[in-house]
Amino acid sequence: MPRHSPSSIANEFLKRRGSSEYPSQMYIQKLVAIANGWNLAINGEPLVNAAPQAWKNGPVFRQIWDFIKEGGHKGPSCEIADPVTGQIAIAHISGSEQDIIDHVWKKYRNYTPQQLSNLTHQANSPWAYAYFEKGRNAEIDTERTRQYYIKLALAGRSNLAEEQSLSAAGRINAA
Repeated sequence: MPRHSPSSIANEFLKRRGSSEYPSQMYIQKLVAIANGWNLAINGEPLVNAAPQAWKNGPVFRQIWDFIKEGGHKGPSCEIADPVTGQIAIAHISGSEQDIIDHVWKKYRNYTPQQLSNLTHQANSPWAYAYFEKGRNAEIDTERTRQYYIKLALAGRSNLAEEQSLSAAGRINAA
């Protein structure tokens, strides 16, 4: 069962970012959505305790939106704090969750907010189903998200195997 608030996972990325400049809300929202998707596919459960909503520019976690809107960022890494208590949201993540967050950060940290948005709301994505079938701001289905990221993982493995095979064939032909 996921134990983490969306804001606490957002803060994991903000700490890694290590900047005192306020990040784009879109950037943080999409990193959390992507990490949640990969955790569903790899660890079999959501990373966060709330489902994202299908907003115009992709998945959005309402808690992150509200906390930033109402309370903003705090601390040297611009972490997200609860606007009522002022407490910075903290996640106590497991090793496998840490691996997911590290992977997402390593792979996507240099993407622009718009590039991340484009990734998360492509045709046939969980966002597209929720947005076009259920309506704007509808909750994005967890099982659809899990299946979508499993397909991405399998496609990635297939592409990697193909690249390794071609690389090996190139070495053999060159010899």
